[in-house]
Amino acid sequence: MKLWHSTTSPYVRKVMAVIKYHKLEDQIELMTIQSSFDPNSPHNQDNPLGRVPALQMDNGEWLYNSHVICEYLDHLGANSQPEHLLLPRNSHRWKVLQLHALTDGIMENTLPIISERLLRPEHEWWTARHQQLTERNVRSFKELEKHLTQFGDELNLGSISAVCLIDWYLLRSEKLGINLNEITPHLVEWAVKMNEKYRALGETKPN
Repeated sequence: MKLWHSTTSPYVRKVMAVIKYHKLEDQIELMTIQSSFDPNSPHNQDNPLGRVPALQMDNGEWLYNSHVICEYLDHLGANSQPEHLLLPRNSHRWKVLQLHALTDGIMENTLPIISERLLRPEHEWWTARHQQLTERNVRSFKELEKHLTQFGDELNLGSISAVCLIDWYLLRSEKLGINLNEITPHLVEWAVKMNEKYRALGETKPN
């Protein structure tokens, strides 16, 4: 298998954490992109959406969405050990999916903000929209902090996604104008503990 990836994307980190958790590193060739915005980048030839991550399966077909990729790799890794599934097949699955949806929703709110602030001059920013999305994200982070209490230090696809989101936000806090240490300090403390407890998270944490 082949994986188009970048070193800063929280979506890619989520996939890398699943790879490490299931010890699939030897089965996947990593191909790093230099710029996702470069139309001539080779990953754009393999992926019509022009996004990372993108995974080429052994049959040559491509998977494009990080959630789909994670679920596929989780299926491969836990094929002989269903108890190791990161996305369970019992009733707990819906709680994990809801947690995952909340973290992905925050990232989806954030992408228009970070793209403009990294790539466009400040006078071209859509500041009213940024403010609206930032307010939504602050509410959502507070909800995430409450929501995670039911999971404790459980490792699943939702908690992996939450750690990836939190660490990415801490890395980009100056650009985004949200200080999680002030808004949701317990969330930051929880992410630190998860990174320390699980190799799949600690070894994929961005510097």
